Amino acid sequence: MSFKRFNPLLTVGCCAALLLQVGCATWLPSGEEPAAPKGMPGFGSAMVANDAAGVETILVRLNASQAARLPELWAQIDEQALKPELRIAMDKNGMRAGKISGNSPPLLDEWVRQTVQRIGEDPMEQAGFAADVSSFSQLWRCRADVRKELSIRNFQEENLCVFYHDVASKGHVYEAPHFQYAIQATPHGDASATIQLTPEMQHGELVKKMIARESAVRTDTRRESIAWKQLSIDLRIQKGDYIVIGPTAESRGLGEHFFHTKTQKGETQPVLLLVRLSEANSDSAFTRPSAAQATPTTLLR
Repeated sequence: MSFKRFNPLLTVGCCAALLLQVGCATWLPSGEEPAAPKGMPGFGSAMVANDAAGVETILVRLNASQAARLPELWAQIDEQALKPELRIAMDKNGMRAGKISGNSPPLLDEWVRQTVQRIGEDPMEQAGFAADVSSFSQLWRCRADVRKELSIRNFQEENLCVFYHDVASKGHVYEAPHFQYAIQATPHGDASATIQLTPEMQHGELVKKMIARESAVRTDTRRESIAWKQLSIDLRIQKGDYIVIGPTAESRGLGEHFFHTKTQKGETQPVLLLVRLSEANSDSAFTRPSAAQATPTTLLR
């Protein structure tokens, strides 16, 4: 993906606009969720509804030295939490995933802190121009019947040959593909929720379609899409647990497009998607400790 030249003053203006319009969300590598600071909109500012779960996501880009330690990290992730057939299907598509229960490994904590520091110091990171995968964290208030879309990588002006494995190996050239994950969460009322993550791709021109719902018909404009449901992760996790998704050691298939990024300097870096259940009601009550018990790292939403 190519990057356009930009004016530094425009970058500063974009950052200021982001701060004014969307506020902040927090990403805590480990520990409990603190109360939101006074006057700080965003994560933790309101109690999650009884029929909803708070799901937090962040994309972590890894430089060469960090990527060399990926085997060390995967050794601390429970990949057996996924069914064997799902792990095999993901491996054929250049992807792997697993679960972390409770506190995350110190290595992953450090990578998140380094990501936060990089965003805090680099205006290009703050404006989303440093790479074609941005490392901002996002908080999703999810209900069982509501679908959220997490953008991963968007090739707005390129045609891309995408290879993937679905019963057999397939490949096709797609116009301006946009890779994303569909997120759904079903809360269970015991500080747990079932998280469903499905990789998808939108492509081509916008087209008008007729949508029938609840005895009503409306016109919707959208792009063609592919959902790789055979790669969908469906896990029940406790509050504070993580799901980690990333590429295999050998770059191939969908993993090449979902979990690698090109930086503005032309480097190719692997990417990890971290998904954490950060808000979940237990007996219709959600209790947060005081802010003194933990110190959040703040990212632009």
